[in-house]
Amino acid sequence: MSDWKQVYSGILSSHAGKYKEARGNSKLRNEILAEVKAKILQHELLESVDLPHNLRVAIRMEYLPQLDPQDQEEEIAVMQHILVATGKRQEDTGECEDAREEQARPTKAGDYKRGFTAFTSAQWIFKEEMDSYDRERRDTKDQKTIGERTRIVQQWWESLSDDRKAEAGRVAEKWNKLGAPKQTHDS
Repeated sequence: MSDWKQVYSGILSSHAGKYKEARGNSKLRNEILAEVKAKILQHELLESVDLPHNLRVAIRMEYLPQLDPQDQEEEIAVMQHILVATGKRQEDTGECEDAREEQARPTKAGDYKRGFTAFTSAQWIFKEEMDSYDRERRDTKDQKTIGERTRIVQQWWESLSDDRKAEAGRVAEKWNKLGAPKQTHDS
């Protein structure tokens, strides 16, 4: 797996000057960040690269050393605000994803028989979110509406963000590779 900073160094460096010149203009900086992120995501399929969970903050971190000291302080404040707003710590933005995956991992060996897809692993990882989506759209107490659940779950999957679908895909690959936990094999 290649380091995303090395793979996309051309894109990052081509926008660094514009980013530095946009001092004090947060709207222009956000436009530059959006453009850099879009270019990176367009090329993501061509390379085997693990992108950071919060790509915009990671791009800001790459541009940080090139800024003036006062501008750096402002950027750090903006990044911390973004990380707090998204519920992530600056040190490790992937911690929440790992914890969610470990907590949702199936413990019964039979659950691993067919293998996981991004869709099936998402139903385990985001179970509460999926169930609330289902409760909002049908009467769960009426047993006659259980047939609608499949359609509703499919709508929920289609409404998920690309980041969450990618997370579910990574989790499915991991679960398929690891298999059932050891304690299920022994019993």
